[in-house]
Amino acid sequence: MIGNNLSITSKKFEIFSGTGGVGKTTLATSRAIDLANQGMRVLLITIAPAKRLKELMGLNDSQAGEVITLNNPFQTDQDYSIDVQLMNPQKTFERIAIGSKCPEVLDNRILEILTRPYGGLNEILALVELNMQSQSGHYDTIVLDTPPGSHFLDFLDSAQRINVFFDQSFIDIFNVVGKKLDTSSLNFGKRIFNKIVSSGVKKLLGYLNKVTGEKFVEEFIDAIVAIYKTKSSFLDALNLEKRLKNQKEANWYLVTSVEQSKVKEALELLQQTEGVMSEHSYVIINKCLEETLDSWEISSESKLSNLKETLIQKEKTIKHQLKPHFQAVLEFPEIISLSPVDHINELVLNWKKI
Repeated sequence: MIGNNLSITSKKFEIFSGTGGVGKTTLATSRAIDLANQGMRVLLITIAPAKRLKELMGLNDSQAGEVITLNNPFQTDQDYSIDVQLMNPQKTFERIAIGSKCPEVLDNRILEILTRPYGGLNEILALVELNMQSQSGHYDTIVLDTPPGSHFLDFLDSAQRINVFFDQSFIDIFNVVGKKLDTSSLNFGKRIFNKIVSSGVKKLLGYLNKVTGEKFVEEFIDAIVAIYKTKSSFLDALNLEKRLKNQKEANWYLVTSVEQSKVKEALELLQQTEGVMSEHSYVIINKCLEETLDSWEISSESKLSNLKETLIQKEKTIKHQLKPHFQAVLEFPEIISLSPVDHINELVLNWKKI
């Protein structure tokens, strides 16, 4: 049995979260395929570092960051296409710089390091990328495969990090010199920056100058000014945070599996995301065995009968644990197949039953 004969209305954002090893990416992919089969214009984005989506879709590293259109990638009878994007922070920052008409910021060595995968800006730039794709108007819905565990929490904190950087003190300062920065060189911005920073920051820069050398400090200041010059893309993404929390615009799915350790991790993740995921969210229990076990005909006197009943009871207990915290519990069965194509297509069929 899947769900409770629900009717899940698709929304602008379909967001999949969970810890590692629960099948989150395959479920996000199957949801995107199901919606595309219904004639919707769908973009599937992954910011999960393992890049499982790359394997499922047969993409390569050179395509990361680009929107790739795939026609019927899982060989079904349906005539559909779907857009797919493997998140790449450097490509996103390139688009930001070009869109802000200041491509020179791409030459900054510190920003080049920070915009690498795992460089520190991955989750922030993922939020910016999601916002840009949403504003493009090309899609009816965007399915987001978020990174597992703590990386997902970093993604949720992205808006706060943007706020911290562009806090009121920075905004007040740059409001004074903003027009000059928009029309002058980075060197001018650096001189202005040196004049207006607080004594505390000057002491920090002086210390960095001694430890790392003047060249690093110059590049550090250039990086700060460069990010300010592209600030509109970052600040625009703050509005997206509100949309993602709006139940009218976003469906949230927390994915777990029929393992007690995974359920514990899921409940901990739910607690840490209070205010984002709520009782209006869905929990997906993946790799369920109850339906298969129910059809397993064995003698009540057999030792295997005890195993069957134990496994069924364990699964029911897990569902009971999760039910009070969510709008609904969605059940997806364990799929016995080594073929990614068969796996995805079976999951798509299960979405259609909901």
